[in-house]
Formats: sequence, C-alpha cells, structure tokens
Amino acid sequence: MPSKLQAYTELSQLVVTRLTGSYQEWTAFLCTAGRLYKYPFPDQMMIYAQRPNATACAEYDFWNEKMRRYVMRGSKGIALIDTRGDKARLRYVFDVADTAELENARRPQLWQYRPEHQADVAAALETRYGASGKYGFATQIELVSSLLAQTYWDENQEDLLRIVDGSVLEEYDKDDIREKFQNAAFISIAYTIMSRCGLEPESYFTHEDFMDIFDFSTIPSATALGMAVSQSSEQVLRQIEVTIRAFEREKRKERSESHGVSSPVIKCKKTPRKKCS
Repeated sequence: MPSKLQAYTELSQLVVTRLTGSYQEWTAFLCTAGRLYKYPFPDQMMIYAQRPNATACAEYDFWNEKMRRYVMRGSKGIALIDTRGDKARLRYVFDVADTAELENARRPQLWQYRPEHQADVAAALETRYGASGKYGFATQIELVSSLLAQTYWDENQEDLLRIVDGSVLEEYDKDDIREKFQNAAFISIAYTIMSRCGLEPESYFTHEDFMDIFDFSTIPSATALGMAVSQSSEQVLRQIEVTIRAFEREKRKERSESHGVSSPVIKCKKTPRKKCS
C-alpha cells in the first residue's frame, strides 16, 4: 500500500498533465492560482486538486497563534509536498473556511481591486514595467504579461528547451518553441492577474487563445509553463497589492484626520461669586 507521500506525489503528477490537456481545467486552475499567488506553482496545483475554491490558506499554528482562529473539528488539511529538506515530506494547510474565531480573532485582509484604485495601480505598473495604462487596466495587464513572458523566455530558454522531450513541442524548432511558450505564458499570466483583480477574463479571451497550452503535454513541460505563469503573475499581483494597501492606508488617514477635527473647547473661569454652568 503506498504511503501518503507517494499517494500525493502521484496525485500531483496526474494533475499537472491534466491541467494542460483542457482549456476549462487550465483556466479554473489559473483562478485558484490568482487567489493564492503567494504560493509557488507546486503548492497552487496541490491546493487546486484538493480545494479549488480556497481563498486564504495557512498552516494550523499560523491560524491559531497569529490570527487567533481555530481549525474546526473534522476539517481536512490540504496536503502540500515539501521538498525543502533532505527528503520530501507532507505539510498541511487549511483554508480560512476551515477556521472559526477565538477571542480577539483576526480575519485575513484580502485586498480587492476597485475602479478608484486604477490611477495609482496604473502608475505603479507603468513605473515598474514601462507599460502604459492609458488604454485601460485590462490592456495594461496584457502589455505587462507579454513583457514578462518574453523576459522569462530570455532568462530561462536553455532550461525550457531541455524539457520538450516527449511533448508535442518536440516536433518544433527553437523559434517555434519560443513563440508557443511566450503565447501560452502570456495568455495565462494575463488571465491569472485579471481573475484576481475581478475583471472577468473570459470576457477578454476565448478558447482559441489557449491552444498553445495543449503542446505542454508532459510533466516537465507542463510544470515549466506553470512555474513561469506562477512566478510572473506573483510579482505583478504583489505590486498591485502594495499599491492598493498604500491607497487604502492614505484614505483611512484622511478619514481619521477629517473626523478627528473637533470644535475648540472654551473653558469658563471660576469666580468666587458665580459658578460655570
């Protein structure tokens, strides 16, 4: 009988190739990855396989000690394969939906993109990536995603060319592989970012836009694509998060200062003959 580690390793291998074999499966995964962008691709994939609707995941001790929340009885942990040590092991995380509040409990502060954030976010992305936001947020995301897909290829092309054996990509020359990788990565990065920002990416892309993902048909090639999408979308979403949180802090400060202004207090002087009323 296989151990739990073996069973979850087999699950990860099954899921990674299943993802790039279906447009619906891949885009559903990208939505999960967008919500959990601070996790690396292997963890995102395992969370998707076990709890695709998860919104905020953390280990038991983090919920209990940092957030003052307890994991409810009967909740099943989401198994992740931890390869950081000398040997692989399982570690478990729980979604916020698996928790309930203790005294002085905290809730995860999940940011939400709103139209009022557009100017600040557009300026931040233009400063970092040189992509103008004058044609709208969705177009800016596409420009940034295209740039990141190209940059990822330029920095990792030697490694990427070594993972094509056995996949459909094996039939193509270097230029074709580059084009297919950049197309697949670009569309997937953009979809992930748009999904997390609430832009309904299915309104911008069609099934045909994702045709190149089907060429990543082996575990190594699908993993390579997933890693590229995860790492690239993470850096953009972290930038958007930082910008939105700074915007919200400034708004709270302005409201606090506005509400904190009070009328001057006039004190009455006491005299021996008359009391202040």
